[in-house]
Amino acid sequence: MTDPYEVLGVADDADDAAIRSRYLELVRQYSPEHYPEKFAAIRAAYESLRDLDTRLSYRLFEAGRRDAIENILEEIECRSPRRRLPLATLLSIARRP
Repeated sequence: MTDPYEVLGVADDADDAAIRSRYLELVRQYSPEHYPEKFAAIRAAYESLRDLDTRLSYRLFEAGRRDAIENILEEIECRSPRRRLPLATLLSIARRP
């Protein structure tokens, strides 16, 4: 299986917008009437990377990378909101000498 990141020409850490933008650019360049094989490869690559869930699935099950789980955890951690302390706790900490 070819690497979808290479097919689309995007970096491994590309976000949804960059992947979609590159996909649309390639679709305009390689029409299905003139380049059916190339178009099919581009479409398959986009389907593998179109959103965070599919990218994580690709990295975990299809890419076969040793560091896949670490990358997935890092990406989830970066996108998840951080827990914030309640205001009362913050005020009590600020009042401590």
